[in-house]
Parts: sequence; C-alpha cells; structure tokens
Amino acid sequence: MKKIIITCIFALSLIFPSCLDVDAPGRYSDDQVWASIRNLDYSLKSFYYDALYNGNVNGFAAPAAVWDAYSDLMKYSYYTYNANRLFSTPNWLSEDNPLSPWTEWYRYIKKMNDFLVAVNDGDGDGLDRDQLNIRIGEVRFLRAFLYQGLVNRHGGVVLRVSETKLDGPDEALQARETEERCWDFIIGEYEEAARLLPEAWTAPVAEYGRVTKGAAYGMLARAALSAGRWDRALQAAGEVEKLAAAGHYELLSNFGNIFTQADNKELLLPVYYSANNGHQWDQYACPSGDQKVFGTVYIGGLISPTDEFASSYDIKVGDAWRVFTWDDVRSGTVTDPWTNRDPRFYTTVLYNGAKWRNRDLEYYVDGQDGFLQYVESGASDVRKSVTGYGLRKYLSTEVDWKTVSKSKEYWIVMRYAEVLLMMSEAYARKTDMGKAYEYLNKIRIRAGMPELSQKPSWEAYLADLQKERICELGGEGHRFWDLRRWGIATSVLAGSRTHGIKITKSGNNLSYERIESDITDRIFPAKYNLFPIPAAEVRRNTLCIQDDIWK
Repeated sequence: MKKIIITCIFALSLIFPSCLDVDAPGRYSDDQVWASIRNLDYSLKSFYYDALYNGNVNGFAAPAAVWDAYSDLMKYSYYTYNANRLFSTPNWLSEDNPLSPWTEWYRYIKKMNDFLVAVNDGDGDGLDRDQLNIRIGEVRFLRAFLYQGLVNRHGGVVLRVSETKLDGPDEALQARETEERCWDFIIGEYEEAARLLPEAWTAPVAEYGRVTKGAAYGMLARAALSAGRWDRALQAAGEVEKLAAAGHYELLSNFGNIFTQADNKELLLPVYYSANNGHQWDQYACPSGDQKVFGTVYIGGLISPTDEFASSYDIKVGDAWRVFTWDDVRSGTVTDPWTNRDPRFYTTVLYNGAKWRNRDLEYYVDGQDGFLQYVESGASDVRKSVTGYGLRKYLSTEVDWKTVSKSKEYWIVMRYAEVLLMMSEAYARKTDMGKAYEYLNKIRIRAGMPELSQKPSWEAYLADLQKERICELGGEGHRFWDLRRWGIATSVLAGSRTHGIKITKSGNNLSYERIESDITDRIFPAKYNLFPIPAAEVRRNTLCIQDDIWK
C-alpha cells in the first residue's frame, strides 16, 4: 500500500522541512507534468507538502501539543518559545510579529491557482477526465484548507482565487473580503472538492493520506461551525456519518489504537511520514529520563501538559465517578491520584509512576523525568517537565535513540470523534439539547465513561463540551481555536496562571503540591482574538487595510 509521504525534521519549537521524495517538476504547463496522471501525482505531492505539512505541522499551526501551548493545556519548559512569550510579554503580538504564515501561505495558494489556470487552459486535456477531476478536487481542498487557516487568524482576508489568469504584478493590489464572503468561498470549495473526491483511494493502489470525500465534508463542517452556520455544519457532518455507516469510518473501540494503528478507520485526515525521513517529536517531547536510558544529551521534557489538562480526567471512587481534585487527595478521599481515571487519561498523559520503556517514570523533584520549576531566564537545564506530567499522545515506544534519530508517527488533522463532537455542538447551538447530548455521549460511551445528563442551557452544555473536548482531543491542537470560536478565550486565558504538580519523594512516601507553572498573570487582551495582518503585507498591498484594533 502506497502512502503520500511527507518528510521532515523537528527543530526547536516548530517542525521544519527537509525535502519531499519527489519535487514538482517545473511549472504546471511543463509537458512532463501533464504527460500522465502518474506524473501529475508527483507534482501534487508538493501541494500536500505545502498545505498539510507547511500549512498544518509548520506555519504556526502544528498539531499535537504545539498549538495547545497557546491555551491552558500545555506549557513549554523554556521561556523563549512563542507560546510563553505571547502570554508573558506585553504587546508581543503585533503587526511586526503577527504569529501568521500569511506570506508563505499565499505563495502556496498561488501555486494551486496556477494549477487550476493550467487546467482551464487545456493542459490536462490529454488525461483521463475522471482522474483529472479527482486531482482538481484535491487542489481545491488544499487551497481551501490554507484559506481556512488564514480566516481563523485574521477574519476577512484577500481572496486571490482567479482560475483564468495567472496572478501577477497587475493583481498585486487587492482589498480584503469580508469574513462572511471568505467563509462562502471556503465552504463552496469544500463542497466542490467533496463532489470530485473519491470515498476512498482504492485504484490503482490504496494511497492513504490523500484527501477523500469524508475529509472534505469533515473540514466543511469545521469551517461552517467557525462561521456560525449550524445547519450547514450538521449537513456536512451528517455526510461523514453516512460514510461511516457505509464502513469508511468508525470510533475505534480501543482509544489508544487511534494514535498507533496507521490507516485506522477513525482517521479522516492524517499526515504520514516516511520511515527514513521522519520527525523528531519523540526526541523533544519524550520524558527527559530517556536521556539517561539512551545516553543522549538534551532530549525530552520540552513541553508538558498542565494540571488544568490532566485534572480534567475524572476519577472513579468506589462505584461512582467524580471530578478529580487535589483536595480529595489531601483529605484522603482519593488515596492514589493515578488509578481509576477516565481511560483516555492513560493514552494521553504520562504521570509519576507510569510505565514507560520498561521503567517507572519519575516526575518528582530530583527524579529522572522532573520536576523543574519554570523560570523566565536563560537557564540551560530546561529538559524537564515544569508541570509534573508528560504528553503520551504521538510518542513512540519503539524509537531507540542509540540507533535512530527520527520517528515516523503520523499527525492527525481530523478524526471521526471530532466530527461527532461538532455535530453535538451544532445541535446545542440550535437548542436541540437532546441531540446535542446524544452525540456528546457517543464519545463518552466509546471511552467507557458514563453518559452525561442533559443540561438545559448553552452555558451549562458548554461546560460539558469543553471538558469532553479536552479529554478526547487534548494534545491534538484544538483548544486555542475552540476558545476563540466560543468567544471565551480572553475570559479563560487573560489574568490566569496554569498549574503543575510538584511531587516530593521521601523514602517510599510521596507528597503533592499544586503549584503555578506561570510566574506572572497571563496576557491575552480582546484584540488577540483577531491576529494582525503582517505589516509587510500592508505596506506591499495598500488596498489590504489593517484592522482598527491593530492600527
């Protein structure tokens, strides 16, 4: 079985590319590109690289922990990382530092526009039209994906989408469209992509990682939810549900298999890597005690779940599930904080005493894996957890750092569980709380957790939804965008501090202290809900007007 392969290296807080196995040969009018569908597919790999790697893993939008560090779920151990600076440095987000991949993404969009112009000019007329239409669907999907990321950050953006002429100097000056118009375009592109794309890639060989009809409908649902179009979100998610009924997707019974079983049926949109040209997420995010195990310096401990994240997972005391609190541990109501937790906890979070690579993790003071009090300085010993936890998702137990420098775990851009959670949210927005909890409880039931009782209001429901999305999707990069979509990012993040657990060991006894892992109140003014247009773009395109709050 062939996969769309993306190769990369992980460096510092972002993932940076090395190369694709096949580069796009020349411009899209190049006879070599249009000589066969096979050659065209080689060219299209660069679009996947641009959109799903540079536009998702890189480009300030990494899955897994990186974007969750821009929320209350994750914390970098080293103070210079962007997520820490955003919350601790006044006016860090600015026109000159916009936290936006605007320039790069418009360059990728131009390449996709050029492809569509070439198609309209007849460059693909010698190819099988059905097969060519599928490739057009792929390009429309990937272009919409990039625009969706831009609109999520900036609201209305410049829509450079001509398919009849190349975008050249005469088109340099162009105004921003309204946000509503941008969502119209993105949703329309996903609709067209869904019409053109196959339900599965089966001929001539299965090619996992290429976008499908289900991926297009899933991303359409996500876009419609961001746009406040509840009926459209339900309609699109319902199409994915039909595909699941036809056998294409399912909620896996084993939660852990979602992240370790490639090509599993919960995945709508994964990003795969080759075995020899993988990434270094394991090296940077593994428990820092792996340094001693493998004799390699400066690996692990770079980013850690907060206690806000880890304590979201309920605990079973006797026959009853209850909210986990450290007060219950101190009072003796809970004797062991790590047993009888929501089953997803064990696949998501690494904790003190957890089994890892045939050893027990030591997230206590002076233990192999932590604890390090977070400081805003240039301290060199930063490869330890600053929260007393590690992130289990996406880590491999197979990588041996004595012989292998990279790992090949796939990222997940979207999976079926998110689709069901989006359906729940859209139903709640329409005040159909019965349906909202029906879909919320589908996720609970799969996890082995008791069903939630129906709440009557959006506010009460949102508390349940927040917790469920943290427990289900935490560490996959959704939380920051969730808070923005719900309009509560400032109230949740501004003036807050995240926490960790400082564990002290004396003989065989352990004591737990919940401590602050931020040393100052977090900064997140209301204007941060809309990222500024980069100053360079405003200077270059005088019709692209900056938002008033950033002038």
